[in-house]
Amino acid sequence: MLSDVSLTAGRGELLAILGGNGAGKTTLLRLLHGARKPQRGTVEVFGRTALLPQDPRTLFVKKTVREELSASDAPYDDVVRRCRLASLLDRHPFDLSGGESQRAALAKALLASPDILLLDEPTKGVDAAYKQELGALLRDLCADGVTVVMVSHDVEFCASFADRCALLFDGAVAAEGAPRAFFSGNGFYTTAANRMARELLPEAVTAEDVIYACGGEIHQTEPPAEQEIPPAPETQKACLPWWRIALAAVSGGAAVWMLVSFLTSGSLNELLASDGLTELSWAGLWRYSVLFASLIVLFAAVGRPASRVVRPQRTVPKRTIAAAAVIVLLIPLTIWLGESVLGGRKYYFISLLLLLEILLPFFLVFEGRKPKARELTVIAVLCALGVASRAVFFMLPQFKPVMAIAILAGVTFGGETGFLVGAVTMLVSNLMFSQGPWTPWQMVAMGLVGFLAGVIFRRGASRLTLSVFGALAAIFVYGLIMNTAAAVIWAHTLDRGILLTYYVTGLPVDCVHAAATALFLWLLTDPMLEKLERIKIKYGLLEKESGAS
Repeated sequence: MLSDVSLTAGRGELLAILGGNGAGKTTLLRLLHGARKPQRGTVEVFGRTALLPQDPRTLFVKKTVREELSASDAPYDDVVRRCRLASLLDRHPFDLSGGESQRAALAKALLASPDILLLDEPTKGVDAAYKQELGALLRDLCADGVTVVMVSHDVEFCASFADRCALLFDGAVAAEGAPRAFFSGNGFYTTAANRMARELLPEAVTAEDVIYACGGEIHQTEPPAEQEIPPAPETQKACLPWWRIALAAVSGGAAVWMLVSFLTSGSLNELLASDGLTELSWAGLWRYSVLFASLIVLFAAVGRPASRVVRPQRTVPKRTIAAAAVIVLLIPLTIWLGESVLGGRKYYFISLLLLLEILLPFFLVFEGRKPKARELTVIAVLCALGVASRAVFFMLPQFKPVMAIAILAGVTFGGETGFLVGAVTMLVSNLMFSQGPWTPWQMVAMGLVGFLAGVIFRRGASRLTLSVFGALAAIFVYGLIMNTAAAVIWAHTLDRGILLTYYVTGLPVDCVHAAATALFLWLLTDPMLEKLERIKIKYGLLEKESGAS
């Protein structure tokens, strides 16, 4: 809390404010910037102010550093060179290191052409070489008439570049003066050089002062070569015509109306036929059709052209091929032996065998890669998203984004990860939706979809191709496996006629699942792949592409 503060900064002056945590330094900057109003007294500011906050990421709202800087009407070439941002222009602001974020935020503040530049811990996370460049940049700004008010704990930086220093204590200015007098007369807030040399050189406050007093010389390092600023990619600003906006409003209203009608349904009887959970009623099909049609029109009205993620050619590791072979060979054999030898009576035992045969190779292969903890964290987050998304759409049978998330996980991180995300999501979510003999089948089916996505689209994919793949996988992979599971669990047989009956009666539910998966993939592919690729590159979550087992 500030009280009885009287402080003045002149034109072209670099004023450094020091003090302990909670002394009111940041509050003082906010008062100068106008973000806060004083309860008593006045704050007079002559000219435009720009504030670099303690967390520079709060200034970033665009997808690249270039977009952040080009949002200003002022030309940014000179600022980019001063802040050494030429190689970072096409990076996402949130993917920068601490020092790089500080430089990008400072560049954005400078583009406002401020008369008063307010800096909150500008040297935090910055290397020693850039501190010297930053100090020179601030001195140049002061020479141009810009007033710089800086809050910092970096006493060495303040001693080297500030014109005047002020110490805040207990909400008031406790000491004030030029750097040499300020630090040499201060027993606590002083530099390391002054502490070490105070007995012999009481006025030495920087390492340079000590070196010069000992007759030494300081070799000035050459400034880094100016980097060539890469040209901005050509972009076209999308402006929706009025008829697309109107179409989006109408279709969005229809979709919301249908979702509300689903939420207000008294029970699932309005959606499902009375003779089983695998068959939809005509009323349910009609309501789903209206919902899908309105969503398709909405996405088409506001959607962008389909983009594509392209990667270098990647080979499928031998161990992944071996795991897939186990699945292809053992699943039919286990089902056949279970029905012919056990007569279909041990379906729990068959389900357990299928679970072990399919899950165990993938878990062993995944552990064989020795994944990093950060990779496991991303996988856990994707599983949590899948579980949460299934819970959010509980009122809509088979209208879930779970398969879309498993597919996107496989496309980004490989088939093994896609399998794990799909299988674990179904296992954990069934803690809320009830476990049963169908759980292993659901794990296998959803995991296989994620695995196939990772293998088929290992070179990248577009939004359209993923949507088509998701629709087909929902019918011919997930639907085929789950309809077979229904026959094994409920009919206790794999008779051809019974299987055909289950496939036909389950087709409407599979079609709903296919349409929902395609819609969610169309909606989620671009934003999720962009973010997952950023995480993958930033944290080095690259798959081991060697074929070694």
